[in-house]
Amino acid sequence: MIRRNLLVGMAAMVFIGLYSIVTFAAEPDISTLPKSKHKAWQRIKSGMEQEYNVCIEHCGGKNECEEKCKKAFESRLQHEFQKLLQTAGADVPKDDIQRVSACPFCGMDRQKFAHSRVFIEYDDGSILGTCSIHCAAADMAVNLDKSPLSIWVGDYHSRKLIDAEKAVWVMGGKKMGVMTKRAKWAFENNTAADEFILLEGGKVATFDGAMRAAYEDMYEDTKMIRERRKAKRMMHKAGQ
Repeated sequence: MIRRNLLVGMAAMVFIGLYSIVTFAAEPDISTLPKSKHKAWQRIKSGMEQEYNVCIEHCGGKNECEEKCKKAFESRLQHEFQKLLQTAGADVPKDDIQRVSACPFCGMDRQKFAHSRVFIEYDDGSILGTCSIHCAAADMAVNLDKSPLSIWVGDYHSRKLIDAEKAVWVMGGKKMGVMTKRAKWAFENNTAADEFILLEGGKVATFDGAMRAAYEDMYEDTKMIRERRKAKRMMHKAGQ
């Protein structure tokens, strides 16, 4: 029995090893991609690898089927990499507010909240414009089949769009955030972020840290927003 289990275990290890080789056989040269796009590529590649693994599972060990999965995976991998490579030097969107004037989640005016707005370009060609990182996080959570190619955020001071992954984020502080109790502001450089912290408090964070906090805060923030809207409806009815 022990010998049988050992053989099964060894076979599984060999299968996993070969499986990994197939999965990454056609991976493009990431060194040709700007570092600012590496995280976006990892997100895209991870999603495609999951789809490939599901495809292999459905093949039931049939070589012909697995070969089709492999070819489709390699083709899509190259296609998505080239799409990302083409957007690597893309100009900052100049008309995002004209293209999306109101946040699709809360209806808030993105011009009014230009200092916290987010603009996302997805790998399927679609775009998203929100009032805040809170609403952007909500969209990314429900659209798991789409991967962001570019994520832009409004600089707190200048209100111009900057690369969200390169931005210096500040979380917390005395100033109330947009759609969240724990504020999350983006700054183009460390100097601006440090000056803000001296006046309003908070702490420096990365984009990943800000996104993680947005998901951690989602329940409490959603509850807060729901209660505010309910109170406004009641006040409106009372004034009629």
